[in-house]
Amino acid sequence: MRPSNRLQRVAPIFLLLMAGVLQGCPLIILGSGAAGGAAGVAYAKGELEQVHAAPYDRVWDATLRALRTLNIAVSDTQKDQISAKAVGARTDGTAVVVTVLPVTKDSTSVRVRIGTFGDRPASERIQGQVAVLLKEGS
Repeated sequence: MRPSNRLQRVAPIFLLLMAGVLQGCPLIILGSGAAGGAAGVAYAKGELEQVHAAPYDRVWDATLRALRTLNIAVSDTQKDQISAKAVGARTDGTAVVVTVLPVTKDSTSVRVRIGTFGDRPASERIQGQVAVLLKEGS
C-alpha cells in the first residue's frame, strides 16, 4: 500500500477519534508568559485555571486577600502541603470555590469556579486580583 493511500484511510478514522475525545471539553488556552506573574491560563467546563509564577504559600495568601478585596465571604478554608481550598459566596449568594495547587517550587495553580456552571468574567476578576497582589508583594 502506498503512503498516500494509507493516509487517506487513516485520516478519517483519526478525525473521528479526536472528535470523540475532544467532545464536551472546550479548553481555551488564553496565553502563556510571565505577564503579571502568570505562567498560563485555561478555561474549561466552568472553571478558570491560571498558573502563577510564585510559591504555593504566597499564592494562597494572595488568594485569600483577593477574595476579601472582592467582597467574597469565605466560609471555609482547608490547606495542607498538597492543596488548599477556599469556599465562600458572593454578595448575591452565588457559591465561589477556589482551589490552589503547587505545580513546582516557584509556580502555583489557582482554579476558580463560581456557581454551578461558572462565571468566566467574575473568575477572571478573582485571578486578576490574585496576580495584582502577587505583583505588589514581589
